[in-house]
Amino acid sequence: MAPVRFAYACAGCHSLAFDKRFNEGVPHDKPEVVHAFLVQKFSEYIAEHPAEVQVMRDPGRDLTGKPVQAAVRVYTAKEWVAARIDEAEELLWRKTCKQCHALAPGAPQRKLPVVEPGRTTVRWMPHANFDHDAHRGFFCVSCHEKALRSTETSDVLLPGIATCKACHAPGLEHAESRCFECHTYHDWSKRKEIKPTFTLPALRTGGS
Repeated sequence: MAPVRFAYACAGCHSLAFDKRFNEGVPHDKPEVVHAFLVQKFSEYIAEHPAEVQVMRDPGRDLTGKPVQAAVRVYTAKEWVAARIDEAEELLWRKTCKQCHALAPGAPQRKLPVVEPGRTTVRWMPHANFDHDAHRGFFCVSCHEKALRSTETSDVLLPGIATCKACHAPGLEHAESRCFECHTYHDWSKRKEIKPTFTLPALRTGGS
């Protein structure tokens, strides 16, 4: 079974949105790539909308019943881009990305976090050989009967040996059940060539 990929298994719901000004999300990539993407998008945006360097901010309301004018701050284009990137990355690093990834702080001189590598189990039975191709004639739930009731990604839905033995059992009416059907005794990748010493006729007669 192929491991889960973000593009086809996650992106339909997790858009990686970062700012209401854009319909697209950030790329599902390293923090450096995400940061460069944000710099480009906000730089292009403010170049097309220069009036937005004037940012209206809601005032603090320390005194009740007294109207207070909204504060206006005028940024340079560079300051505006930096402020928007900080807001977007605050959302991404602290919420969006953390839904699936473990993030650790980077070095002091590096603002970007370190994303722990994804630990996706590709081969669940390292000591056995299994091929789904030979089982295409069966419904998935025939072997993975807990799959339809599973609600947690931590659930391991591998069937036990008893499920396999329903088909793989002694007798002509069953599938092959001897050990070699699923297991390889020798690791041929570690094979070493040897120099033969005996011949079969010599072994039969006891000669050297």
